Amino acid sequence: MPDSASPSSSSAEDGPRARVRFWGTRGTCASPGPRTVRYGGNTPCVEVRANGGPTLVLDAGTGIRALGQHLQSRLKATPVPDMPASNPGPQDQAIHLFLTHRHADHVMGLPHFAPLHSRSRSVHVRCGDGDCPTLTQFVSSLVSPPLFPYVDGLAGQLLVHEWPTGEVSVGTFRVHRFNANHPGGAAIIRVDDATGPIMAYAPDNELALHATQAEHVEWLAGLRDFLNGVPLLVHDAMYRPDELTRHAGWGHSSDMEAVQLAMDCGVQTLALFHHHPDRDDDAIERIVDEARHHLLERKSPLRTLAAWEGLTLSV
Repeated sequence: MPDSASPSSSSAEDGPRARVRFWGTRGTCASPGPRTVRYGGNTPCVEVRANGGPTLVLDAGTGIRALGQHLQSRLKATPVPDMPASNPGPQDQAIHLFLTHRHADHVMGLPHFAPLHSRSRSVHVRCGDGDCPTLTQFVSSLVSPPLFPYVDGLAGQLLVHEWPTGEVSVGTFRVHRFNANHPGGAAIIRVDDATGPIMAYAPDNELALHATQAEHVEWLAGLRDFLNGVPLLVHDAMYRPDELTRHAGWGHSSDMEAVQLAMDCGVQTLALFHHHPDRDDDAIERIVDEARHHLLERKSPLRTLAAWEGLTLSV
């Protein structure tokens, strides 16, 4: 597997609009071990960064621990001890964390995020699973007893913002949300810049492409509009097609459903994501081979891969 790849045709002179790096790609629960070393065993966490722009973090699964260490190692300014998040100084480099929803595999890494333990960095948190009326209490509970030992000032580093609807502007980025089909609610996140869409992130989303209920058909049409022309789509591929029937209503899609959606939306690159914790590396590679064969038969230009920890895609 190469270290990086490009889903778009950005010229070398202009450079990429953004870089997307995967720090956790597994779904449901972490599954480290010899069977998952190539694609990784950490749960969802994706970093989106533009040159000289802010850091966006999508979800706080166990992969966020390694991301935090990486961000701290890149911090050129000398950390200022005990700087409150409510009054960041010039050395502060804010991090913007967007949670698709509050299920454990998407939030369990947050207490171990190194920037929280550095008093020089503020972490802005937004959640996409509805109105989140108790988001402040929920986020605070993740870094407090009984789930985590008391650390003075740790909760204060988290600046919580409600995100009921619409877009959020963060530097050069505009972040949009669309309701996913997932029990309890979740968001599909699209990141744009001044040029247009950069990438979309749908880690937990049940497409149910063959469902005929009018409400679901209308939702699918809206989803296709939301994702139309996105250069990079990161989408839930938890199940194989033959596993869908016994998991109907569980809130996840198959790899081939994700491929079909990406084809329908004119996506350039599809990154299969949220790998089943029981799926070993060889099984994931077979999935990718089947998807590519399917696309070759249909003469589709869609590029498909399975996301792995450490993969960086330039858009």
